[in-house]
Amino acid sequence: MRALHPPRTRRQRSCRPDLSGLRGVRAVRTGVPRGRGLLLSLTIDLTERFVAAADEWAEARLEERETALETKAEQALLEIEYLVSGRTEVSFDVDAEAGRIDYAPSDELSRLLSAQADETGLDEATILRLHVDLFVGAFPGDDDRPPNAPPV
Repeated sequence: MRALHPPRTRRQRSCRPDLSGLRGVRAVRTGVPRGRGLLLSLTIDLTERFVAAADEWAEARLEERETALETKAEQALLEIEYLVSGRTEVSFDVDAEAGRIDYAPSDELSRLLSAQADETGLDEATILRLHVDLFVGAFPGDDDRPPNAPPV
């Protein structure tokens, strides 16, 4: 689990970086606090709960495990994005062999994850993983309906 921005290091305040090879180029102020910016991409590890939910999904629908992992990732990420930013599409990559999801959150979700990371002391990828774990079981499918439930 890692965020795209590097860890903070101590800098010497009196020395300016040597930019002699970049003549005519000036530093640009972005208005983003130092050390925090919008997240370009996050990598989260798949948890046992996530994999178990995907396995149940695959078994119930006779799908391959990779397809089920992608479906469950899409469901969870889309629900999170919709609640935070109103987005109805997400783009991500699932590496089933490595057990990872690579995801580029929206600006709104990036800000929320950064704020929650500041409040809790956890990194943004861990916060996103916790949210994904929360929503991975939100779509159990039709097989989990009680026997006395009316037909749909």
